[in-house]
This record gives sequence, C-alpha cells and structure tokens, in this order.
Amino acid sequence: MLRQAIEKVPENYWFKEKNDWNFAKNVHHILETAEYYLGDSPEGFNWGKLLQTEKENKLSPEDVYPSKKTLLGYLEKMEKRTVVVLQTITDKELSLADGFQKYLPSIFEKLIYLLRHNGHHLGELTRMLREWDCERVKWK
Repeated sequence: MLRQAIEKVPENYWFKEKNDWNFAKNVHHILETAEYYLGDSPEGFNWGKLLQTEKENKLSPEDVYPSKKTLLGYLEKMEKRTVVVLQTITDKELSLADGFQKYLPSIFEKLIYLLRHNGHHLGELTRMLREWDCERVKWK
C-alpha cells in the first residue's frame, strides 16, 4: 500500500508542505523507522542519512527530502529486508528480547509496534490523497 501511495501522489504534491508536514517527509519517516526497527539494536543507527541538512539556512522541502525515485528504491530495500526477517525468525525468537528491550520487551512486540506505526502514517498519506482529490490507494 505504501508503494501505491507513493506512485499515486502527483509530483506537485510530493513536497507540498502544510504545518511542517509533507508527503516526502512522511514516506521517508515510515521507511527510516522500518529500517531502524528491523535491526537488532538501536546502537549506531544513522538517522537522516538520506536527508540534506544545513543548519545555517532554512532549506525548502525539495532541498531536504528525497525524491519519489529515491524513496521507491528505499522501499524496495525495506521490502526485501522485511521478507528476510519474517522468513528467518522462529516462533521462539519472537518471544526473546533484542537490543530494543529497553523500549519493547520482545521482538514480537517490536514488530507489532512497527506495523502499527506504519499503519498510522500510511493513514496520513491516504487521507492527503483523498483531500487532494488524487487516485486512492486500494486496500490489500
């Protein structure tokens, strides 16, 4: 569904900003958070590696956030990573803690949290597609 949302948003809405929110920022957040929680530990995670930042000047969203093409590539990487994690983890391992135990007591709870997180933000994307009269995402 995330792929559909990315593909259906017109280019002129990709960076459109309202109240410090834009489509590109939200898609990036979903994918970066997926990468973070699909790891074994929060240690050493490089937040914002795809973002352009410059502390001196206020940059436009176009200057800061990645393009649709870049984030579609990131999505592909996260889809593959998700498949590997879900195909290789055992039932027993799901009940174990990993490096996120300070926040989430088991791998199962971490994956459920990630699912809920992504669903929440996907809802924001689909709402904006509706508000902008764009083609809707099909639920599947």
